[in-house]
Amino acid sequence: MSISPLSRPPLMPAPKTAHRSSSSVSRASPRVPARATPRPARQASDRRREDRRRTLQASDEAIEARVRLRQHAAVVRALPWMSAMSALGALSVAAAAPAAVPQAPLWGWLVALMVLTLGHLQFWHQCRRQGRPLHIHRRRIGAYELQAGLTGLLWSAPPVLMAFGGDATLGVVSGATLMTVLCAGSLTLMSMPRALHAFLGMLSLGPVIGAGLQGGLPAWSLLLQWLLLAGIAIASSRGVQRSLRARVSAEVKSDHQMQLVGLLLRDFEEQGSDVIWEIDAGGRLCHVSSHLAEALGREAATLNDRSLLGLLAELQKDLPESERESAGQLHERLTEGQPFRDVLLPMMVGGQQRWWSMTAKPLVNERGMPVGWRGVARDVTQARHADRRLTWLAHNDTLTGLTNRAHFRVLLEKVLGGAKAREQNGGPAHCGAVMCLDLDGFKNVNDTLGHATGDALLVEVARRLKEAAGRGQVVARLGGDEFAVLMRSVRQDEEIGAAGQRIIEAMRAPCEVMGAAVPVRVSVGIARFPQDGMTVDEMMQHADLALYDAKSHAPGSVRFFVARLGEQVRRRLVLERDLREAIERGQLELHFQPKVSLRDWAVTGFEALLRWNHPEHGPISPVEFIPVAEESGLILQMGEWALGQACLEAARWPDPLQVAVNISPVQVMAQNLPDAVQRALQRSGLAPHRLELEITESVFINETRGTVERLHALGRLGVQIALDDFGTGYSSLAYLRRFPFDTLKIDRAFVRELLISRDARSIVRNILALAQSLRMSTVAEGVEEPMQVSVLEAEGCDMVQGYYASRPMPARDVIEFVLNWGERHRPDRPRDFDLANTETAALPQTLPETLI
Repeated sequence: MSISPLSRPPLMPAPKTAHRSSSSVSRASPRVPARATPRPARQASDRRREDRRRTLQASDEAIEARVRLRQHAAVVRALPWMSAMSALGALSVAAAAPAAVPQAPLWGWLVALMVLTLGHLQFWHQCRRQGRPLHIHRRRIGAYELQAGLTGLLWSAPPVLMAFGGDATLGVVSGATLMTVLCAGSLTLMSMPRALHAFLGMLSLGPVIGAGLQGGLPAWSLLLQWLLLAGIAIASSRGVQRSLRARVSAEVKSDHQMQLVGLLLRDFEEQGSDVIWEIDAGGRLCHVSSHLAEALGREAATLNDRSLLGLLAELQKDLPESERESAGQLHERLTEGQPFRDVLLPMMVGGQQRWWSMTAKPLVNERGMPVGWRGVARDVTQARHADRRLTWLAHNDTLTGLTNRAHFRVLLEKVLGGAKAREQNGGPAHCGAVMCLDLDGFKNVNDTLGHATGDALLVEVARRLKEAAGRGQVVARLGGDEFAVLMRSVRQDEEIGAAGQRIIEAMRAPCEVMGAAVPVRVSVGIARFPQDGMTVDEMMQHADLALYDAKSHAPGSVRFFVARLGEQVRRRLVLERDLREAIERGQLELHFQPKVSLRDWAVTGFEALLRWNHPEHGPISPVEFIPVAEESGLILQMGEWALGQACLEAARWPDPLQVAVNISPVQVMAQNLPDAVQRALQRSGLAPHRLELEITESVFINETRGTVERLHALGRLGVQIALDDFGTGYSSLAYLRRFPFDTLKIDRAFVRELLISRDARSIVRNILALAQSLRMSTVAEGVEEPMQVSVLEAEGCDMVQGYYASRPMPARDVIEFVLNWGERHRPDRPRDFDLANTETAALPQTLPETLI
């Protein structure tokens, strides 16, 4: 059998590119008539028609060749039986012939038929020896047709001979024999209509001639039956021929498709990453390709007839038990007999772990019985690694490798859910805790040593934290320098506190990172369940509140959540909300407290103090709402309003009076502070020297170059700069040299202890001496007693401010207060107060070198 014509290029679909390009050219050219076809398009159309004609011709030739093979095979299979029946029938007719039949024609007929029969048998034997031919020429089919006609012609002789002397016995034998020959020949030549026509045509000559010679109704009746039977045989032959051609045509098309599929599969396997595998009904590999053998790291010859499951077991023997279970899943799928997709199989190939995704469908024979499996194996190792990496990234922090915030919340929710279920089922209480902690001063590390050092510090902190927390605890990085620890099961607060203290102790030693010894201090806030909450949000919020409390009151310590912290936070949130409304609705106002000169007891100016009279809660202390404003960012808007309002009020005062306005460190850090001061002065018309800005020492804690530049810019505007609460905050005095302040304000804490503490008097004396040496004026805050005034005057203080002179007053009372101040005389020193008998005389007369 030859199917070479099917592999020729004309069988492939004709390319459409030329057709499209020619058509587009035709449409794009308006000069070509609508019915006229351009020459290139006509040539392309002719080529396509010729290709289709050749394709159809090649297909028809292949079908005819295969039909001839089937016809030859059918003839060869039936030839011995036909020959045996023909010889037996001929001998029966010769034996039954009476003496009246001419003997010479009878024996001549018998010899000729025997010779033809022997020739058929010899031909059959020769075909058996040569085997199945690959091609049958048309001439061979023509020879079959000629021999069929000759055979039919020889068998048409008995009816004629019977008309010349036959009796009833010969008629019965010859009639039965002819009917047998007709049926046997029709069955033998059923797939060859032309040969059957020749055979029946020649065979029917005898009955026709015999009926004509004998005459009578019986003869014609038998002839009619004969012709009907011959017609049925011819009609059946045509049906068999059509069925044969249809079946062969389908086989040719199927073979063509199989060739195309085979080519595609070979190309797919050679150029792609997937490999094709096939096993028989016993689960043994067959048709192992070189690509499959290479992927398995074996020789193709050693894989044929190997059990697939046995091979997988061998490749998985070095894997963990949990991963080796996948081979059992493949066995289940193969046993079920249903197609499957993407069964993941790990294996060790060449000393490296690989993952294959197996997809297959069962193979069945023409009777529907399973004969094996065929499928595709895809190496998904890279995708598997990528999936694992994505899974890891979804649950872990990329820098430290700790659990990330999202996964920490999931684990916490799972633990809380288990505790709830245990409680509902009447079991013992399940206790645990959440710790939140962060690093104090981590921003300074990033700013001074760089982010690379900051990242290395976080990695080291994560390592120490994991060691200190111990096994079984979940350690997470929530973001930035924030960490959390989930203690899944604890019984007593002492155990939780001890764990928190271990974490603090683990961080005491400086971290050696990138050649720098970085000191680390952490604060820990703890929330416990079930007493502090049973939801994720409650636990995280309460732990954060405890951390905030630790950082605010005792940095570097451990604090447990208590109910008051929640009340403080809720009040803070309410204050922040109401403070925004207070700014928008104008509920804030300024009060002014006078500053009095100790030299002539005259009012030199007023300090503007912000006041908030809440419509529901009444007056709220600045000590409470100013930090809220700074943390929420409202201080910028509030501070600019207070600055502008103070300038407007001071512009209506008598010319010598100054107004002092407190400036938050947040405002100092804002780059637009000098612009805001200049706008306030321009809008109010206040002279710059009548405005004094008070800043605190905390400004210099996070000092930058821009901070000092902004202070100098304010000085260039002509405004006065005062350093407020001097001596209570920043410990360094270097900033007094970098920026020339106009005024130092002594904090009320020192003034309050001035008469009862020798240390307080010593500090005040040194501050006054320092200010005098730096040519700065001084103001003492919180003066409430006449003896305080006397001590401050004796030590050289310039001005006092406090309840002794006056309480803060609304803006509408300032002018009246100034006008009436002249009627108030300076109070006399108490009679029982003897400055010489105080410990002041024992104070050091020189300034310590540590303060210079």
